[in-house]
Amino acid sequence: MTRRYDVVIIGGGPAGSTVAALTRRYAPQLRLLLLEKEAFPRHHVGESLLAGASPVLEEMGAYEQVANAGFLEKLGATFIWGQSREPWGFEFDELISQLVAQGKRLPRLYTRAWQVRRAEYDELLLRHAASLGVEVRQRARVTRVLWDREPLAPLPAEGQDGREPRAIGVEFVDERGPQTVFCDWVLDCSGQQALLGHALKLREYDGQMNNYALFAYWQGAKWLYEYTGYPELTRICIITTPRGWIWYIPLRRDVMSVGFVTHRQTLKQLPAGPEQLYLEELQTCAEVRDLLKEAHLTRIAADQRRLVCAIQDWSYRSRQISGRGWAMVGDAAGFVDPILSSGVMLAHELGQKAAYTLVSSFAAGSDEEVRRYWEFYAQTYRTYLQAYRDMAAFWYSNNFSLESWFWQARRILARSGSELNLSDRQAFTRLASGYATRAESLSLFGSYPLHEAQQLVNGLFGAPYSREELVAQYAGRPLRLKEAELCDGLYYYQGAVRQTRRVLNRQTGRYLDLHPGEEVLLSLFDGAHTLAHLEETAKALQALPQTERLPLRSGLELLVQLEMIGVLA
Repeated sequence: MTRRYDVVIIGGGPAGSTVAALTRRYAPQLRLLLLEKEAFPRHHVGESLLAGASPVLEEMGAYEQVANAGFLEKLGATFIWGQSREPWGFEFDELISQLVAQGKRLPRLYTRAWQVRRAEYDELLLRHAASLGVEVRQRARVTRVLWDREPLAPLPAEGQDGREPRAIGVEFVDERGPQTVFCDWVLDCSGQQALLGHALKLREYDGQMNNYALFAYWQGAKWLYEYTGYPELTRICIITTPRGWIWYIPLRRDVMSVGFVTHRQTLKQLPAGPEQLYLEELQTCAEVRDLLKEAHLTRIAADQRRLVCAIQDWSYRSRQISGRGWAMVGDAAGFVDPILSSGVMLAHELGQKAAYTLVSSFAAGSDEEVRRYWEFYAQTYRTYLQAYRDMAAFWYSNNFSLESWFWQARRILARSGSELNLSDRQAFTRLASGYATRAESLSLFGSYPLHEAQQLVNGLFGAPYSREELVAQYAGRPLRLKEAELCDGLYYYQGAVRQTRRVLNRQTGRYLDLHPGEEVLLSLFDGAHTLAHLEETAKALQALPQTERLPLRSGLELLVQLEMIGVLA
């Protein structure tokens, strides 16, 4: 008998589990089917998480399970960079220093991450999704997505009759044989297999980062605090070599994940093969050679086929990541080089956004509204990927200046509209911790209480300023805007895509999302009012019963943030 679901999710990795768990949380009436081709637990690379994933795990209801699963906690990262072999690094806890100085507090989960064994981590999350009521089938391989009319490949913007094909279901094979199910939405979370991306010829490769990762697990490897921290609070260590870079990640107290990333051309030039190249590279790197002197290769999962594994880390993105009745999430939509360990964090963070968009789509009143939601999802996705892609590209440009890399992080954040006044090192720490983009809205903090989320946004990315100096500067000065447009905007918050009013700089594209009730403050920037009027009106708004728990800015805070996006005359 053919069955029908509201949503079919292809793939049970972190992206699929995140979409499933959060969709189930915010729309429990929807029927969700998750199809995973493997039987979990299964071996997978990508062990080091960023702190940016932890808020999503909390929202999924899985944070405590992960915290109690016995994974090594991750404190930050160490880099041994270029010609200078002096280790340097950062810690996630650095994020809270600015908040403490402002009298604010960042909850510990925002600075916490782990070095995980992916076989166990992915199985934990998949079981959690099933416990919430998601129907999960393992050893269920999707063979084809079904459409209301056969799509062309490569996929054009619209079908031949002006209507883009709609995904209506999938065919899959499990232990019972071929199966067919129909649904309203298909979410492709199939990882680098990218079922839809390949079928519709949507993938675009990045020729600059055509890399291979060779990796293995070493038992009995040494600990060195300067590289890997303490067993209770670990670091990932990244070490540059003439032909690429090495990762050194503690997985257990007695096991290290050690990988070597190099350009595909390097492998072509060395006929001895990837395993020989891997072992030779570790021997020629003085820092790693000494740590592995008494260690031996081991397997960490029953299905790990080889002692030395190889995967192609060719970075790519998709020309289109959503359409009528379908969307892609995680590595299925795009893959960024693993230099900053962003892969699993992006799967969680953008799986969250996909779930929010999905829930809003079922509640939408028109197809146009649904289209707008998924366009915002695609825009958000590309912004995240571009930030980490730009940092990886800068790495591979062979710029070995530490200061230049810090500066590049700050330039990326400023371009994405997150902030202007952080130091270079502060910007790098935020990017490398997973807090990189869209900080001008509340999307970063998911389901966190609205007014507290705004405090965290302001603390992490707000511009420091002297109140006395600004009051003196603007005293008696008429407030006026330039190059500013008031338009509709969207942001992600508490399980849905929500609408807001937005101040847009028409020249640069930078924008500021207004909070509910703040549009009246913007009306005072008419050349006839001053900062005193703005402050007085903001206080009156904050005193209203209906705005008591809204994160309304003070007049001066609004002034500063409008100046940050460049619209003050």
